[in-house]
This record gives sequence, C-alpha cells and structure tokens, in this order.
Amino acid sequence: MIDKLWLFCGVVISLNAFDYHLKPEKVTDTIYCFFGALENISTLNGGNISNSCFVQTKEGFVVIDSGPTYAYASQAYAQMQKIAKLPVKYVIVTHDHDDHWQGNSFYKSKGALLIGPRTYEQNVIAGMQTRMQRILGKTLYGKTKIVKLDTIVDDNLSMTVGNEIFDIKQLEPVAHTKGDLIVYLPRKKALFAGDLVFNGRLTSLRDGSILGSLEALKKIDAYHAKVIVGGHGRKTDANATVALKAYLSQMKKEILEAQDNDIGMEEINKKVTMPNFAKFKLYNVLHKRNVLDAYRELEMIEEDE
Repeated sequence: MIDKLWLFCGVVISLNAFDYHLKPEKVTDTIYCFFGALENISTLNGGNISNSCFVQTKEGFVVIDSGPTYAYASQAYAQMQKIAKLPVKYVIVTHDHDDHWQGNSFYKSKGALLIGPRTYEQNVIAGMQTRMQRILGKTLYGKTKIVKLDTIVDDNLSMTVGNEIFDIKQLEPVAHTKGDLIVYLPRKKALFAGDLVFNGRLTSLRDGSILGSLEALKKIDAYHAKVIVGGHGRKTDANATVALKAYLSQMKKEILEAQDNDIGMEEINKKVTMPNFAKFKLYNVLHKRNVLDAYRELEMIEEDE
C-alpha cells in the first residue's frame, strides 16, 4: 500500500510542474520583479533564489534575467499577461550563473530575442549539465533547455523598446563574473545590477574579483539611480549598494592588514571573521571561501607592486 502511494505521488509530481507561487511586485509604474529566496538551490525552492524582473513598454515586455527553469518562466509569463496582453520582446541576461537564465528557452519559444554577455556564449554549452539540473533533478528541471543568445554584448548596447530606452553595459572586465551586465533605464532612473548588487545575503567571489566588484559598485553609484535592483535581495532604493560595499571594503581592509602582518592563508579565516555580517543569509556557507578568494587576489596585487 505504501509503495503504491509513493508511486501515485510520483505520477502527480511528474504531471504537474513545480508551482513557484509567483506574484510580481511593483517597483515603479512599469517595473515589476519576482524576488527569489535568500537560499541555496534546492528541490524545495525549485531553484528560485534570484530576482527576475520585467519592464512594461508600449511595444511589449522586456525581461531582465529569466529565472531558474522553463516552468518558472512560463509561470512568470502568465503573471505578465494578467497585467497586459503584450509579447515579451527581449530577455536580457545579466551574467552566466545558471540561476539567472534557465527560463530562456521558454521565452525563445514565444519569439523573444535573447541578449547577454560574451561569457554566456563561452561558458553555456548546449547539452551541458547545469548546477540547476543536477540539484533539481529531471522532473523539476522539466522542459528547461539551453538556447543560444541572439545578441552578444561585449561592451555596451543601447536600444529603444516602445517608449523606453535600455542602456546595457559591462562596467568592469571582472567583477562578480567576467561578463556582468547592467541595464539602465535613463527615463526611469532605474538600474538593474544583476549580481553586482546583493542585499540580505552574502555574495560569492568564486568567479570574480573583490577589486572589480568594488569598482563596479562605484560606477553603479555614479549613475545616481533612484531605483537599483540587485540579483538577490529585496532592497531596491538608491542605497541598495551600501551593504555589499561595506562587506567587501571591510574584507579588503582586514586582509591587507593581515598580509602586512605576515598572516598566511592557512590562518586568514581565523583573523578575518567579520561577525558584524553574520546576520546575512549564507554567511556560514560563503564567508570563509570569500576570504580565501580575496586573499589570493590581493596577495597577487601586492606581489605585482
């Protein structure tokens, strides 16, 4: 009897896509976001750990980061259609980490054009097993497929959709990754920063640079945007960069001081604990690794000088 019950549950799950319970939150009169959980990827959250936003224009919607799966994008699209019966004209991918772009294949099936960084073309290969696929498994991953971009942004691109200008730009050669793009709407003074900005949880430096990240944050602040939407976290006002700047600046300062005092990598995590940031989500998961990655980078800079 128990075996039959488990079999029945498995059939039900396979016939019904994971329900993300998506509800768009209005950031401005034409900008909406789905805010992801401040967690690691799991079967419980269906990979919904990052922010996905869309901008309504007279011509159609522009999506910034398509989310973790085909099912997620399909459900996001259904919510958009409740707001306005408009097509999705473009999807802009801010970087190549897979929690941000695996809804692309759904939007491609709807005729949207996909725009993203060169690193997507370099690092995202058709048929590859993504982190999302490995953790979620075949059922939750569902119809998700890897598709190519239509337009690659190497430096910057400006386009007008309906009544809105979208300025897409790479601020630094290496920051969170080697291909981070921001999207700035000058008429709205709104900026989508991708994973150059985190709130409520820690960033990861595994593919990036502490120095590049700090420089990118300076350049974001120089836009004086009224709205800044990061890749993770719900804070979207002009001060959205403050927490991450404080974290990275303090880490840089403490590591450089430790290096000046000949503290080696094997001891650095005992020195640079930064307990004032322990309240942030994933501190226990990411902080020690961030310190080691930053130490290696700053040590190389010191040696070059």
